[in-house]
Amino acid sequence: MPMIASARNVGQNLFTALTGGGASGKRKVHEPDFWLIALILTLVMFGIVMVFSSSFAIGIQEDGNSYFFLTRQAIWALIGLSGMAVTALVDYHFWRRFSLPALIMIILLMAALVFIPGLGTGGESWGAKRWIDLGPLSFQPSEVAKIILVIYLADWLGQKGKKIRNFSYGLIPFALLLGLLVGLVMLQPDLGTAILLTAIGVSVFLVAGADLLQLGALIGLGSISFLTLALSASYRQARILVFLNPDSDPLGIGYQLVQARQALGSGGFFGLGLGASREKFTWLPASQNDAIFAIIGEELGLIGCAFVLFLFALLAWRGYRIATKAPDTFGALVAVGIVTWIIFQAAINIGGITLTIPFTGIPLPFISYGGTALAVSLTAMGILLNISRQTTNQVLVPVQEISPHQRTLRRKRGGRLRQRASASAGAQHSRTEATTDRWSRYQTMVNPRGQQNGSFGRAKQRSSRRDG
Repeated sequence: MPMIASARNVGQNLFTALTGGGASGKRKVHEPDFWLIALILTLVMFGIVMVFSSSFAIGIQEDGNSYFFLTRQAIWALIGLSGMAVTALVDYHFWRRFSLPALIMIILLMAALVFIPGLGTGGESWGAKRWIDLGPLSFQPSEVAKIILVIYLADWLGQKGKKIRNFSYGLIPFALLLGLLVGLVMLQPDLGTAILLTAIGVSVFLVAGADLLQLGALIGLGSISFLTLALSASYRQARILVFLNPDSDPLGIGYQLVQARQALGSGGFFGLGLGASREKFTWLPASQNDAIFAIIGEELGLIGCAFVLFLFALLAWRGYRIATKAPDTFGALVAVGIVTWIIFQAAINIGGITLTIPFTGIPLPFISYGGTALAVSLTAMGILLNISRQTTNQVLVPVQEISPHQRTLRRKRGGRLRQRASASAGAQHSRTEATTDRWSRYQTMVNPRGQQNGSFGRAKQRSSRRDG
């Protein structure tokens, strides 16, 4: 019996620590953001339907099973939803203690993926080594690096406070860390994920209170570096040329974009109907993955595309709203990083497939076929839901450090205000004294002998006359 009671106490203590009932248990926990839950589930269910609609023909051709991609996507969705349920219940502060070990492990894993021959598989046919095979499933370390980067930067920058505005204490370490991760991703190579990691890091660094001049210089230097890397490889140069003129190589590197444009155009306003796409029959490469937005436009038309954009816009609104009401800086930075990651990734995918920006081959969150990306994104959404359970009505406003010039101006302005207040108090005192003096003179004129005034004084005078 004592052993059972002890085990029960250990279990209760562990549950209390995970759910925020320990040192931070005094923080009020309420219901999560149900609008956000509805948006996530809608995107996942819509994605499963569109993955099946866009891939059953390819599944028959590659595996002889029209449900091949649907089954794998459903398995990863269940894994991701389970991860979301766990992270939604666990206090988000719990993860910050593992941020540094997880960062070191993911850097070593990504380095091994790049430098150890034969370890990276699953993507070599596309000229990249981004996956690790785990039997029937595959694992992409760069997807896990996104959520690890968000948690580590939120923990690290949140502890620095105003010191991140210091060039050597804030910008230099941040640039070295982000450069290391982005460099490893570029060596896989994966330009789209590298751009996404940069956007995540810059957004968290900006909200944490970075110096705008330093951040602008970093963005300019990073843009030059990305442009140099983009022009250093022949296939990246070809993608940029295809973006400028898609019809320059319609049967070569521009084939996918030409077919995607044809799919979007043939859908019209209302689309051809769910499952009625023609481009998915081996005409459009990666129709269930990077180009799934084109299939949405072909089958559901402009209405379907607008519906997807509307869902992501709502997700951005709810997510950034949670960030502004987070109970502490760490929660606000984590929320900003997660929401920026999802929204920016969606913008890159949709912009690339619609020829708004150069195509980089990055999946559409929650909708495109991709196991690791779906599971990690849903797990990250669980952390965002946990932050929503602890939000407050008080909006966090980042404290900005003022410059020496502004500090001097405020000191002078304060001195002038104090002088005005002192002069006003002196004038008020003088007016009070003058009023008192006038009242004394009036009393002397009315009652020169100091006799009592008022009804009581007159009654006493009449009483004295009667007595006399």
